[in-house]
Amino acid sequence: MFLFAADAMDRANAGSQEAEDCLRILTPLLKFRACRDNIPVATGAMEVRGGNGYIEEWVQPRLVRDAHIGVLWEGTSNINALDIVTRAVGKSRAHRTLAGELQKLLDEATPIPAAFRNRLRVALERTLVFAERVAAEPALEASARQAASSLYHVTSSILMIQEAAQPEADARRALYARFVLEHRLSAQDPLEPSHGDWEREAAEIIFSERKVALAEIAGLLS
Repeated sequence: MFLFAADAMDRANAGSQEAEDCLRILTPLLKFRACRDNIPVATGAMEVRGGNGYIEEWVQPRLVRDAHIGVLWEGTSNINALDIVTRAVGKSRAHRTLAGELQKLLDEATPIPAAFRNRLRVALERTLVFAERVAAEPALEASARQAASSLYHVTSSILMIQEAAQPEADARRALYARFVLEHRLSAQDPLEPSHGDWEREAAEIIFSERKVALAEIAGLLS
């Protein structure tokens, strides 16, 4: 997401209006979601290290404290979400320009199974419609964070697909994209097991710490 936004900034500085429109929504998306996700990541890192970050002799306490700066200094989550939905979506219509860029990436990612790319297309369009609805109806303002998160998740998953489709790329990125699709953009039953057979196989591949070819995981994207 960061590199995609940086590329848009370079193109915007070169005079591209389309890139400037994309940057209008990518900037608050990064500020909103990445800053929030940094908090559980920093806290989880403390748990992974056996809790040694709880005492001041270790660097972890500073990382946990610093993780909260993003949601304060960069604007609270609610402010960023409202900026995304009411301004970038509702006024600038920047989400549709972003969607055009993402559709191109899906079209170009031909090594990825078509069925999976089509699932992402459906998720993208549903996300756009939902964001537009929240932007248009003042009574739905409380759903701004939900809409903003959905825009972030669908964008990040498509970017991972585009990367996985590159020659000689590590195709594990495509598995991450499916995890995002299943757990962030699809309905979940809280009274059903959260992991299916495909997830156990995917987890083994992800944690293998080796470069994975796309042909090896194509079946897991079905």
